[in-house]
Amino acid sequence: MKIRAVAGAAALIVLSLAALSPGADRRGMIYSLGLDLEKQAASLAMNSYGHFKGWTNAISDREQAILFKSEAFAASCRLFLRLTEERSDYYAADFLRTNLYNAFMYLSESFRELEAEMKRGGIMPYELSNCRKILDRMDAEFSRWPLPDNLAYLHQKYVKTRDDTVYMLERRAAGTYVRRPFKNLESLFRFNYDLRRGKDPWKHLAEISEAALEKMEEGEPIDMTFEGRLIIEQGTRPNRSVYLIERGRKRGVTSPQVLERLGGWGQVFEVPREVIDGYADGDPIR
Repeated sequence: MKIRAVAGAAALIVLSLAALSPGADRRGMIYSLGLDLEKQAASLAMNSYGHFKGWTNAISDREQAILFKSEAFAASCRLFLRLTEERSDYYAADFLRTNLYNAFMYLSESFRELEAEMKRGGIMPYELSNCRKILDRMDAEFSRWPLPDNLAYLHQKYVKTRDDTVYMLERRAAGTYVRRPFKNLESLFRFNYDLRRGKDPWKHLAEISEAALEKMEEGEPIDMTFEGRLIIEQGTRPNRSVYLIERGRKRGVTSPQVLERLGGWGQVFEVPREVIDGYADGDPIR
C-alpha cells in the first residue's frame, strides 16, 4: 500500500525520570500488581509440585515440563518485581516506560509458555487464571501511561513505515501485539469509519521506532470496501457527486430525492478521490 509518506523517520518520545509525575502512579500500580503476581506464581509452582508428586510419588516427563515452566515463570515474576522497584537503577536512563514494558513482554512470554505446557498436560489450576487476570490488569495500566512509547498505548492505532505501508496495531493478549497491514487506502478509511472515528484516520496515526514495529508478528491483512455504501469525494468543492457502490461499481445518485430514498446525507461517507477512482462506472440511479 503506497500512501504519501510522513516526513522523517519515526521517533520515540524521550521521557526522563524527572518528568515522570503521571507515570509515577502507573509505576506504583504496576509494582503493586507485580507483588500479587509473584505470590500467585510462587503458589502455582509449589502447588504444582505437590500435586504431581502426590499421585504416585513419581513425576512423569510431561509433569516435569510443567514444573520447570512453573518455576521459570515464578523466577520471571521475581525479576520483574525487582526491576519495577523504585530503588532499581535499571531505569536510570531515558525511555523508562519503554524499558519497563519490554520487561513486561518477557514476563508475558514466560506465562504463555507455562500456560501452553499446562494445556498440553490437561490441567488449568485457578492460580493460572488469576495470573492471567493480573497480567491483563498490568497491560491496562501500561495502556493508560501517557504518550506512545510502549506498545500497550498503541492498541488500534495506525503506523506508517518508510515504504508507506500502513498497519493497524492490535492487542491479542497481555504483552502480545500484531501489526495488520491495510490492503489499500479504501480499507483504511472503511476500517476507521467502522470504529466510529470520523473521516480522518490520520488523526490516529502514531509514530514508533522501526525496531519496535519489527518485534510484532504480522497478522492477517485488513481488506475492506465500501460495497453497499454511499460515498462522496472529500473536500468543499461544490457539486460533488454522490455514488452508491454496488457490485464493485460506482453508481451516481442523480437527485436529492434518490439520495433520501437511499438513506440521506447521514449515510454518506467522505473518502479520498483515489478511492472513488478505483471503481468502474455503473448505471446511474434514477
